[in-house]
Amino acid sequence: MPSITLELFQMTLIMRLVRSEMLEVIRADYIKFARACGLPDRIVHFRHALKNMLVPVITITGLQLASIIAFAIITETVFQWPGMGLLFLQAVQNVDIPIMAAYLMLITFVFVFINLIVDILYFVVDPRLRVERTVEA
Repeated sequence: MPSITLELFQMTLIMRLVRSEMLEVIRADYIKFARACGLPDRIVHFRHALKNMLVPVITITGLQLASIIAFAIITETVFQWPGMGLLFLQAVQNVDIPIMAAYLMLITFVFVFINLIVDILYFVVDPRLRVERTVEA
């Protein structure tokens, strides 16, 4: 139940985004040209359309993953699961500053790490971000 609670809203948001981005990309001229060249729909969808709609999806997925981690406190509290969220809430109730600071630093580190992964995925997915080196003689 807790995992379903955390993931259901996030999954529906990402599914709607993927659908709307794919519908937008499918209307582009280069997709029409690829179909006119006789490429099968499978190749057009996966090789051409999917690559160009992944950047906004990666962005939103990274942000949603970070929000899942942040809102796990509420889910742990509702389902009474012992975890870091419950530890943080007990630290707030007992005014235990070191535990609160350590938890917030850990969550901050996770956010920064997720953003780093998202930026690396941008580089992998979008060829426009790659810089070509020029060799001077």
